[in-house]
Amino acid sequence: MDHPEITLDMRASARSNPNSWLYVIDPGFAPGVEVPPWGVVGAYPVDADGEIVERFRANAEYRPSPVALRLPMTSNPLERLIQLVHTRHRDQRELVPAVLGTPLLVYACGRDDQRVTAFPDRGGRLVVPACTSAAHVPAEWPGVREVAGAELAAGLGGLPLVVNPLGPLTAVFPAKDLRGLVASR
Repeated sequence: MDHPEITLDMRASARSNPNSWLYVIDPGFAPGVEVPPWGVVGAYPVDADGEIVERFRANAEYRPSPVALRLPMTSNPLERLIQLVHTRHRDQRELVPAVLGTPLLVYACGRDDQRVTAFPDRGGRLVVPACTSAAHVPAEWPGVREVAGAELAAGLGGLPLVVNPLGPLTAVFPAKDLRGLVASR
């Protein structure tokens, strides 16, 4: 984004506050709440006539909210955590323990299929896909089975785990990171 769109409300606010700055707030914050520095997208200068000068100054500390990025609604704590990591509101190191403690949906050919199935990713590397909820399961999968994250980690055979492979709430976990945490439990 080069600069946020200037709305009629923003112009009205600028006219009421000449010789100031018009701060653009992340849409994830409700009106009237205190906004932390990372919630300010940036600011436009306002001239002596109350007109917005179109020289937007971006805030280097800004961290977009899931609302600003138009990310989908989440249906469970792991999806919410992945979203918060993507928006830099949580540390990615929190993901490994979270995925181990979450039931995941994996590819299954039928009710009795207990295999861990791998597929090549776009780069040709074999990965094991898993989904956090039915909403993220690819339509072409014939079926799914639910498996605990820790159990799945033990059966990866050294292959990386890709959670929600079709995105946008995607995360990739190297097998060694998952195995290491399972072993330390």
